[in-house]
Amino acid sequence: MELDVRSVMLVGVLLSILTVVLLAQAGQAFPVERRRLLRIWTVGLLLQPVAWALLATRGLVSDALSISLGNGLLLLGFAEMARAVRGFQGLPERRLAYWTLVSLVVVALMVFAEGWPHYSARVLVNSSCAAILLASIALALSRDYTRRGFTAARLTGAFAGLGVLIALWRFVEHSLDPRAVGSLYDAGASDIAVFSYACVGATFLSLGFVLMHTERAYEDLRRLASLDPLTGVLARSGLAEQGHRLMSESRRYQRPLSMLLMDMDQFKQVNDSLGHAAGDTVLRHLAERARRVLRGEDVLGRLGGDEFVALLPSTDAAGARVVAERLRDALHEAHARYRGEEVPVDLSIGVAEARAEDSFDALLQRADQAMYGAKRAGGNRVELAPAG
Repeated sequence: MELDVRSVMLVGVLLSILTVVLLAQAGQAFPVERRRLLRIWTVGLLLQPVAWALLATRGLVSDALSISLGNGLLLLGFAEMARAVRGFQGLPERRLAYWTLVSLVVVALMVFAEGWPHYSARVLVNSSCAAILLASIALALSRDYTRRGFTAARLTGAFAGLGVLIALWRFVEHSLDPRAVGSLYDAGASDIAVFSYACVGATFLSLGFVLMHTERAYEDLRRLASLDPLTGVLARSGLAEQGHRLMSESRRYQRPLSMLLMDMDQFKQVNDSLGHAAGDTVLRHLAERARRVLRGEDVLGRLGGDEFVALLPSTDAAGARVVAERLRDALHEAHARYRGEEVPVDLSIGVAEARAEDSFDALLQRADQAMYGAKRAGGNRVELAPAG
């Protein structure tokens, strides 16, 4: 099967250069802490056109330089991409391990290019290393494969996995039918597949990596939008989203779900007498005390002003009342401190257990009525919403 190797190499060079330019432009839009990984990836991509240029000089320079260094730079480029992906996933980057592996491969290629020339031996070494590097990318992204919907990580991992299969195909083909003499100019089917993948694979993987950054940036913005910037608990939108989810799970699994609606009794006086900075301190103090009392699966959010909501899955009204009393006591016994002085603020809490017909808004309204009942009764107390 004939293959116009130099034309394919030229395509690889042009694609790599174009992708580097696009990556450099796209990287400017991402946060500074993310750009380091994009730089690592870009360095790996920049090695591709250099590698193709060396491979294209075969017959013009020594095989040790063309074959060994050319393939070595190509593999080093994929090694840098694997580092970037692992760093993106919060995994150890393993730079030393990858660089050592590529260095050993370059030495082996030099041996099988000059010392003991053997085409299939070079292919086996090269294919093994490529399979390891691409598998590193695919495995680093494996935790994203189970996520619902389209994800760039799944697409990138799948394309890396395809590269592993192609490299293994070439490995098996040359293991079963070794050739001492040969080159890409008289390539077999697996040789063409590997060569084509190596030519365009870096571009497709780069597209996936940029999309991964874009998705992560979107998730960060979405998370920030759902959090209250003052207290760090869920804002109203995030609270409603979690509330609808927990209500749905409560009905599906027939488990109780209760809501606490908390409101400070003297919050306006704190703002009027000490200023809004003191009020902000009290709000942060309430959020911190509530986090200490609530369980990990409980959801805490701020409706606005001094109103906070806690959602307690698998908790009936009686259990929720116990938690509410603990919250009230926690705030009453440990006052907030502002400029070295204690700021006592009591808490009124309304408790409502979700009924089968309740929506999230209906449950919130029932808890709100119970909270105002606590205030009318003098404040600093817990009131239960009627069950019926």
